[in-house]
Amino acid sequence: MQVSFNKREFKSIAIFFAILFISVSRIAAQEPDWNTYPDVKVRLTAMQKYGYGLIKKQQFDQAILVLNKGLKISKQASLDSFACVFSYTIGLGYRYKSNFDSSFYYLEDAKKIAVQKKYINYQAAIQIESYAIFNRMGKADSAAVVVDRMMDLLPLLDSNSDESGKIQLYLGHNDKHKAKYTESLTHYYKALRAFGYQKDSVNEGVIYISLANVLVILGQQDKALVYHQQAAELFTLMGRRYELMNELLNITDMYYTSNRLDSAEQSARQALSIAEALNDKTAQSFAYIHLGNIYKLRKTYPAAENYFIQSIHIGEALHNNNTLIESYKGLGEMYMAEQQPLKAKPWLEKHLQLSKQEKDIEEIIESSVDLAANANALHDYASAYAYQKLYSEYKDSAYTEATSKSMAEMESKYQAEKKEKEISLLKKDQQLDRLSLQKQKNFQVGAIIFLLLLLLIGFLVINRYRVLQRAKRMIDIERMRNTIARDLHDDIGSTLTSINILSKVALQQKPNRDELMDSNMRKIKERSSAIMESMGDIVWAINPQNDTIEQMISRMKEFAGGILEPLDINYDFTEQGNFSGMKMDVKKRKDFYLLFKEAVNNAAKYSHCKNLHIRLQQDQQLLHLEVVDDGKGFNEKETKNGNGLGNMRERASALGGKIYISTAVSKGTSIVLDVPIT
Repeated sequence: MQVSFNKREFKSIAIFFAILFISVSRIAAQEPDWNTYPDVKVRLTAMQKYGYGLIKKQQFDQAILVLNKGLKISKQASLDSFACVFSYTIGLGYRYKSNFDSSFYYLEDAKKIAVQKKYINYQAAIQIESYAIFNRMGKADSAAVVVDRMMDLLPLLDSNSDESGKIQLYLGHNDKHKAKYTESLTHYYKALRAFGYQKDSVNEGVIYISLANVLVILGQQDKALVYHQQAAELFTLMGRRYELMNELLNITDMYYTSNRLDSAEQSARQALSIAEALNDKTAQSFAYIHLGNIYKLRKTYPAAENYFIQSIHIGEALHNNNTLIESYKGLGEMYMAEQQPLKAKPWLEKHLQLSKQEKDIEEIIESSVDLAANANALHDYASAYAYQKLYSEYKDSAYTEATSKSMAEMESKYQAEKKEKEISLLKKDQQLDRLSLQKQKNFQVGAIIFLLLLLLIGFLVINRYRVLQRAKRMIDIERMRNTIARDLHDDIGSTLTSINILSKVALQQKPNRDELMDSNMRKIKERSSAIMESMGDIVWAINPQNDTIEQMISRMKEFAGGILEPLDINYDFTEQGNFSGMKMDVKKRKDFYLLFKEAVNNAAKYSHCKNLHIRLQQDQQLLHLEVVDDGKGFNEKETKNGNGLGNMRERASALGGKIYISTAVSKGTSIVLDVPIT
């Protein structure tokens, strides 16, 4: 059996499935009903916890919606501590979305409250987020200013707090960029202890990455790769795509520096795929840099050049110096490998210039080595000597054996502490995992049952809607039939009765029969003409082919010409607007036409006018009609409902419109009608 839907049914189906989709999305989101929390502080605490949980799940848009609700309630209730934490957490969400302008806006809002109320932990958290953003944007000078502020706050914080751990992490980053590797490792291990105490797996993974980066510098690539893989496993288990993407880039670096190019390309493309899904242009740029280096090692230079240039385009668009430093270096080293030192020179010089601008000692050391080798290839020995001297000035004791030994001691202490904690928490973690899996399974079963019920209800609603629509159409048809019958009875029946009576009188008259017969016959002729005209109007109104306003205008012109031209009345019929394709239903079209007909007929019969002006205009959703004559006019109060004025007002009311009749003796008559089109 073939099933078809009309436009109304299709619209209803679309609305139903839209509601169904929203309902299912609501189930999936499982946002609590906050009105069930009568105490405002308890409600705000629950909202903040829920919003921060969504951020951890990387559902940033949903998190920001919930947190903004909480911020509004906090400010309305003048609860400063809650307003501060909500503004901070919204800033955190925007930071993960790489919407840094919005992030700074909310962080600044939180900072004002934190400073005013002396919330030290919140002040520290805000500075930490600011550093992360500046570092992400490649603004080293701004990040350095924030580092100084964090160092001032550090003595005021609990050493095991989350804020203390993050400050230690970023201080480690800062020392690493200055090639102070011993100090950097000290900060990293302090941060690792704090995050272990806080059970913050995400930042533990970040520390693994940082330790691995230092190991690479110290030449311990195999051990560094192990740390990177541990971090990637953590992020994968937690579903942290953002952190996993960055770690895949780090692993890529490890693979291609050890000449495992196939593995390197695989991890780089995985990172690029996640970066494109997250619309993270900075990460995309670094993925291109890695792919460029991979193809450089394969000696596939055109492909390598293409990837480096793509990365440079992104870096210049974002004004991201970190990206540009790596891109310039990669492209310059590729031209060196291709034995094109002249093409390499400008890119290597850009690398050194930007590295000095950012005060990045590591990159200055690398760029000076590259430039010395490239100058030597160009036989520019003076420049080669100058770059070699620059290298010697910046290279210090960072690569000494003492640093490696210090790191090994700190790592040993941390691993011992970590194993003790892991043993005590292992059983609890297993129990929580089982409970979580069971809860997830129950939720999935419930969601499927609910979805099936919604589908069943939807089918019943649609079926009921179709039955009601069929019934409504039948009622409309019956109403139309009744209207036609009433019109035929009222207009034609009464006229036929008059003809019958007049004909009987004509036959019964004996004296002066011929004169009376002529008079009655004339009346019969007039009544017959009225019947034909009325019948024509009814048939025209019912015919579906005449539904358009264009057809109605054509008939109006035909009527006006037929009645005014024989009386030598000058008239004009103007129309303004686009009536193409516009329609009116049968009853409105009939009432509008008969009202127009009554107005023109009155002017022709009673006004004794010489000129008649007819104007029809479409004004947005209104149909505007004017019939103006220069006849003798009349006193409306004396006329009362004569000349069809009552009929016109009744028809205007039935049309849902307004009629204005303006007249005075010897000043003509103006009839204006405004009718809504829809």
